[in-house]
This record gives sequence, C-alpha cells and structure tokens, in this order.
Amino acid sequence: MTHIAQAQHLQLLENRGEFGIFAGQSSYRGDIAPDIFKFNNNFGAYYKKQYNDYAGFRLNYEQIQIGNNDTVSSNRYVRRRGFFFSRNFHDVSLTGEFYFTRFLPGNKAYRFTPYLGIGAGYLFESNASSFGIDSLSSILGPLKIDSVVFPNLSASKGIFHFPVQIGFKYNLTRRWNVFAEAMYRFALSDELDFFSDGQLLVHTQKVATGTSVYNYQGSRSGKDQFFSVKGGISYNLIKIYGEEKFKPGKRSKLSSRKAQESSENKPGFFSRLKFKRK
Repeated sequence: MTHIAQAQHLQLLENRGEFGIFAGQSSYRGDIAPDIFKFNNNFGAYYKKQYNDYAGFRLNYEQIQIGNNDTVSSNRYVRRRGFFFSRNFHDVSLTGEFYFTRFLPGNKAYRFTPYLGIGAGYLFESNASSFGIDSLSSILGPLKIDSVVFPNLSASKGIFHFPVQIGFKYNLTRRWNVFAEAMYRFALSDELDFFSDGQLLVHTQKVATGTSVYNYQGSRSGKDQFFSVKGGISYNLIKIYGEEKFKPGKRSKLSSRKAQESSENKPGFFSRLKFKRK
C-alpha cells in the first residue's frame, strides 16, 4: 500500500520570520483643516518573528511627516483662522500579525495572503527645534494682524498610539516577497497639531472702525488620528530540513556524498586480477 505524504513535504521548510523595507505616504486628521487630507512621504523597516504558518510578532520603525494648512480648507471659518503646522516623528510599534490564509515561501499553492496587524506604538519628535509654539503659526498678512494670543503649549515628550494594519503579501521566490499595506493609528493625544479642542486662539485685528477681536478654537473631533499607506519588499528567514533541492544542473550535498562513498567501495584494478579458487 502506498499513499501521498504531501503534508510531510511541506514541513521540510520552516518560515522563521523576515526583514522588510517600505515607503509610502502618510496623512493626518485633526484640528487644522479637518476636511483636507494632506499627504507626506514616509519610509521605514521592520523585523518579524514568525511562530507558525499564520501568526507572528512584528517590530516596526517608521519615519513620518504630518502637517496641514487652514487656507486650503473649504470651511470659511477655518480659512479665516489661517493656521498651519508641520512635524516629523519617529514611530516605533509592536504588532501581532495574522495571515488569513496559509503562507509558505517557495510553494506556488500558498504564495499569497492578506493579513491583519494590531498592536501598540510610540511617537517621538525627530527634530527638537519643532517643539512648542513655533510649530503652530499664522500665515495671515502681518499688516492685518495686531496681535495673536496662542494657546499655552509645552514640548511634547511623546505620544502613545494603537495601530491597526491591513495588507497583502505575495511571494516572488523562496526568499523574496512584495507587499502593500495601510496602517491607521489611534493616538492618545489631541495635540499632534499643537492645538487641542479646549484651547482658544485670539486674533486682534485693526479695521477702519476700530479693533475687531476674533476667537478661534479647535474642532470638536476628539483625539487626533493619522494613517499611512506603503509598499515594499521583504526577505524571508527560512530553515530547510532534509535534502535541499537546488537548481537544475547542480548536484546536492547528499548526492555528492553518496557518489563519493560508492567510489570508495568500488574494487580497484588490481583486485580484479585475483584468480578464482577451484
């Protein structure tokens, strides 16, 4: 009796993890021009530890720039406020990543899968000069502004967030993959733009009839949020058990060892000259 033992063959290759690099775009959603998505470049890398064919933990690093400008908003109130900001962040996060289908590098039947990632992360400023009040600025003409009272802002020490990520991965060869993914971050802060909902900004403007005072505040949108989309390549860290199959035309180590043993056991020329006993 014989039968096909395909499941045992699949276990000859173990996917232990991967390294990856990526680049893409990021956008913020908060109090400055809340109806506009402004995209900025981002890039990063990650290391993933794979525990089985479906799940693993991933350590991510991403360089992120966010910013926006009130004057591009379609809201008249926001355009009149006329504020803008720009910030650069380092983002470090740890996520659990789960494949929806079985993913086996080098196997054509299991070379594509969508995946989901959920975890926790930390944002910290990448440029100390952008701390504080100088990063929240008015672009209104100086002749129109008599004085601007900014909110009381302090330097940020870092922001915690919870990322949710979804992506798609395709295995090109045994070692290399391509992927595309999107990550949405729920930040535990309303001051990504230095402008919280409860803060009040006062513009005192000189007009022909005297002085007009305009009070502005952030939108009632709650905590700030932002997301990023990116694509990249990754390199699989795999271990092969048993005989590894090489490219056509190349002999494996096992076959070479068997050939060497057979040549050693083969009788030599002089041994063939022995006479048989009667």
